[in-house]
This record gives sequence, structure tokens and C-alpha cells, in this order.
Amino acid sequence: MRTHYRFGHEWVVRARPDAVLALLEDVTGYGAWWPGVRVLGDRSTPRRRAAALEVRAPAGYRIRFTVTESVTAPDELRGLIRGDLEGWCAWRIQPTRDGTRVGFAQEVEARARLLRLASPLLHHQLAAQHGRLLRAAEQGMRRALGEG
Repeated sequence: MRTHYRFGHEWVVRARPDAVLALLEDVTGYGAWWPGVRVLGDRSTPRRRAAALEVRAPAGYRIRFTVTESVTAPDELRGLIRGDLEGWCAWRIQPTRDGTRVGFAQEVEARARLLRLASPLLHHQLAAQHGRLLRAAEQGMRRALGEG
């Protein structure tokens, strides 16, 4: 069945890498700047940041999962995803002459029953919804970083 998804998105913002990194490290703050994302709770431990999230796709369906920090490097934040989706995601931050290149990568398997049933028929539409969600993240990030 086609229940596996791999995504990649990239954009450049006119902000310093440390400002972008601070915004992305605060997973419990994603709902403040990322349209369609709602934070259901902080699941952090003394050793790792984590948050339960609900993502509402533009088509209206909701996906719930917890993202837990797994690797942090100076230029990358990586997290494990568990819930309606299972897999990983990563933010990569690279300085540019005019700001910061922001890259998002994700590889997940649909686990929620309805999502698994719909995936083989609606795989392309669900992937397109993810693209819209990431474009909303880009716009929200720009606003949060003062780009207007």
C-alpha cells in the first residue's frame, strides 16, 4: 500500500541563522507562527524537547503526533515522529549572504487507520496538502521573524 511519504521543502528568509534556530527549537511555540499547527502539550523531559501536535490540513482533516528531539547539530534539528504518522523530520539551517536557507525534510509512514485507508487512493492529494502546509510555515516564519 502507498502509505509512505517523503517530503522536502526549502526557502530563504532574511534573518540570522540564530534567530531561525531559536524559532525552530521551540516546538511548543509552533502554533503561534505556523498556521494549521496546534500544540496539544509539552512532552519534554530533562534530556529532550518534545511536543504533542495536531496538524489541520487545508482540506480539513487532522493528524496528531508527538515529535521528540533526536539529534541536534549546529545546523540541523532532527525529531522522531510517533502517532498518526511515524518516522522522522529535520530542519536544516544554512547561512546565506542575505539571511538563512531553511530546509525541511520528512519521511513518515501513515499509521492512523483512516489515513492508511485513504493513502493509496489519495496519495498525490495528501502530498499536495503537505506542500500547502509547508508554504504556510514559510509565510508564518517570515512574519514571526519580522519580514512582514
